[in-house]
Amino acid sequence: MFINRINELKSLEEEYNKKTSSFSVIYGRRRVGKTSLISKFIENKPHIYLYITLADLNSQLDSFIEQIKKYLDDSMKEFVNFDSFEKAIEFLVTIKLEKKLVFVIDEYQYLVAKDKAFSSKLQKLWDTKLQNSNIYLILCGSVLSMMHSEVLSYDAPLYGRRTSQFNIKPIKFKYISEFIPSISKLEQMHIYSSFGTIPKYLNEYDNSLSFMENIEKKILNKNSYLYSEGNFLLKDEISEPASFFSILKSISLGNRKIGHIASSLGVSSSYLSKYMQKLIDLDIVEKQLPITETNPLKSKYGLYKIKDKFLNFWFYYVYKNYNYLEIEQTRYVLEEIETNFNDRFVSFAFEDYVIEDIIDNPKKYLDFIPLKVGHWWNNKEEIDIVAYDDKNIAFIECKWQNSVNIEQVKTKLIQKAKGLHENKNAFYLVVTKNDYLENEN
Repeated sequence: MFINRINELKSLEEEYNKKTSSFSVIYGRRRVGKTSLISKFIENKPHIYLYITLADLNSQLDSFIEQIKKYLDDSMKEFVNFDSFEKAIEFLVTIKLEKKLVFVIDEYQYLVAKDKAFSSKLQKLWDTKLQNSNIYLILCGSVLSMMHSEVLSYDAPLYGRRTSQFNIKPIKFKYISEFIPSISKLEQMHIYSSFGTIPKYLNEYDNSLSFMENIEKKILNKNSYLYSEGNFLLKDEISEPASFFSILKSISLGNRKIGHIASSLGVSSSYLSKYMQKLIDLDIVEKQLPITETNPLKSKYGLYKIKDKFLNFWFYYVYKNYNYLEIEQTRYVLEEIETNFNDRFVSFAFEDYVIEDIIDNPKKYLDFIPLKVGHWWNNKEEIDIVAYDDKNIAFIECKWQNSVNIEQVKTKLIQKAKGLHENKNAFYLVVTKNDYLENEN
């Protein structure tokens, strides 16, 4: 199933259509859809696609050679053999094709793990051979730390060679219904708050089951794919995960200030700094600041958030409850989900949905197009969403409740917003669960 990624495909096509050679780096976390994007792009194009594993490199080199032979005359095939990846890559330059050849190395980090000098070898090949050829080189990887150290960082061997890069992100909320057709808007929000928007996770969802049945069978079942996914995600990136797991569990429990996280773990805030930065670098955690903050580096209001909704759900309901789930006592965890899922997860996911929807469809909510949209808070108050441009500012509260006194909420909102709209036209809006559901098809 291939959904969306229109902009990425367009940019890849533009790279391919250049009269010169091209070199793109595609990276992003596991399961986000990088390989599906590449597969779609190379359809109907001459290509050699290598999916690297941790298996023996010689067998993978044999597969590489067999793909090369597809583009050779029969009279040449029996004479073509190479004893290294470098020689095989160098040979690609000699292949004469009417169209540009796309050469993809997927899961590039595993090739580097097998041959630590490979990036330096590829750098030399690019500088001396590939950059003057009719080849489009694509390196793709899902271990972000290694992709940075080998390709993206300033001191990486291949730094400065790429002509484009693509950081593949999870899909937007609005595409969930394309992965899982015929679901209600309520179920769509529940899925968003638990399975998140990673394509692979959405593909796990069984539309013939209820939402809670999916949670039980697809996430809480210790034999299911998603049950162990949190472990696999982090162990790919981190060699000693215990401290990181403790931090992420603490954040999932609601400790979002650095001091609160440190206190819950019995350590100092300064001790946590390197761990927090690592999690940010890996795109697992983000540090949020009030949207109106003018001096981010000196702000005292930083809050930490697990970016991926599935991972946040996993740490709270799976990792925290391993003792029950390992002995198949899922009923206890299901009862916990039924008790607090809406308050702890859906209500906050609803705020994120509204922010995304405002950015995509500002006129649905506002009489102006905002330059910035996000959360706001200080030591005493918080406002779910603030959106503003140079002349206008909107204050928005999101209520995921069946019954809401809108006027009462708006009155409190006006009070909280005092002093935040100097010299701007101020607007106040309450967005409710009913507002979201009333557009049900």
